[in-house]
Amino acid sequence: MHVLHWKQLDWSGREFGLRSPEHTVGKLAFESWTGFDATYTSEKVTIQFRNRGWFEQDVTIVYNGEEIGQARASLFGKTTVQLRTGETYTLKSEAFSYNRTVQDATGHTIISFKQPTFSFGKGEIGVADSVSELSREVLVSTSLYLKAVSEHQAAILIIVFIPIFLRNILD
Repeated sequence: MHVLHWKQLDWSGREFGLRSPEHTVGKLAFESWTGFDATYTSEKVTIQFRNRGWFEQDVTIVYNGEEIGQARASLFGKTTVQLRTGETYTLKSEAFSYNRTVQDATGHTIISFKQPTFSFGKGEIGVADSVSELSREVLVSTSLYLKAVSEHQAAILIIVFIPIFLRNILD
């Protein structure tokens, strides 16, 4: 199993670093405060994520200038990644946890995100040995991107709806 570590690089949660135990692997940066378009860069690749939608999202994945796939994410449902090669992956979350897995079409977990409770902004990623180097970079960056987007959306919903909820309870 390959082990990587991710860490939030800024206080806003809009920039993330990815490291192996030996060296820096890459960086994921969102392009603006308000949008969910982002770019992942490493020594070998540039992967761009172009997002359309908010509750239901269609994300175009562009690898070194060429569209290689789509991700479909729902704030209230299943998230899938479909690559042009025909491969399909499903991202699953654990209830009441920041831990997530990426499963292949047969249901085998190939990537797992482990984030300790109260460890905001950093965690560990385990990648199965069977995943090629290129697929590892694409799937890890895409999964980290989708994880960050879903956590930002959840935070925005909490910020918006808690005051409304409290106002209705206290009135």
